[in-house]
Amino acid sequence: MKTILVFSGAGLSADSGIQTFRGKDGLWEDHRVEDVADYNAWWKNKELVLRFYEERFNKYKDTKPHEGHCALAKLEQKYKVVHITQNIDNLLEQAGCTEVHHLHGKMRSKKCEWHKDITVLDGDTRHICDYRDVAKEPIKIGDLCPKCGSQLRPDVVFFNEAVDLPYDWIAEYVKEVKYNDGVFICVGTSVQVYPAGYLVSFFSQVPRKYIVDTNPQRVSNYTLLKGTAKEKLPELVETLL
Repeated sequence: MKTILVFSGAGLSADSGIQTFRGKDGLWEDHRVEDVADYNAWWKNKELVLRFYEERFNKYKDTKPHEGHCALAKLEQKYKVVHITQNIDNLLEQAGCTEVHHLHGKMRSKKCEWHKDITVLDGDTRHICDYRDVAKEPIKIGDLCPKCGSQLRPDVVFFNEAVDLPYDWIAEYVKEVKYNDGVFICVGTSVQVYPAGYLVSFFSQVPRKYIVDTNPQRVSNYTLLKGTAKEKLPELVETLL
C-alpha cells in the first residue's frame, strides 16, 4: 500500500470555524500571545491562561469536520495515510483519520505542569512527572495532578517550549513516500515558517507533492492548489483515488 503524508496547519480548520493563527480575524487578536500562550506567562498568571484555553475548549467542542477533512479520511480506502498536524483540535480524528500526530498537543488532553515532555528553551530540568489524561472539561485552578499534586494545564505546546519534531522518523517517511510512488500534501500553513518550511523542503525530492492554501507560495516544483482546504482537498482527493 502506498503512503500519503499530510502536513496541516490552521488553514485546514478555518472552514470549521476555528480561527487561523495569525490571520486578520485570527486567534490572538484579542489576547496578547505573551499573556496567554507562553511558558513564562503560565507561571505568572495561570488563571488567565486557563480562562483563555477554557474559551478555546468550549469553542472547539462544538466544531465539526468539513468536506476537506472528510476527503482526507477517504484516502485511507486506498493508501496508508499519516497526518502530522500543527492543529490542536481533533477534527481529523472526527472525520475518521486514524494516524494523526499532533506537533503542538491536543486541546482535549491535560497534563501535569511539570510533565517530562515539556522541553523549555532555557533548559529547565524540573519536568519529571508523567501524568497525562483526556480532558473532558476545561481545566480550572485547583485541578491537581493525581501523581505529584501540582496544577494541571492544557496538553499543548506553549511559546518558549520546544516542538517535538521527530527528524529520524520523518526521514524514513520521506524515503517511503519517494521510492514507493507516494504523495506529500501540505495544507493550510505558511511554508515560510518552521516547521512547515523544513518539511516542505525535506519532501521536495518526492515526485508527487502538493501545497493547498489560500495564498500558496512557490516552492521548488510543487503543484500549487489555490483555495481553501474545504474547496480544494475534495478535488485533489478525487484525482488520487
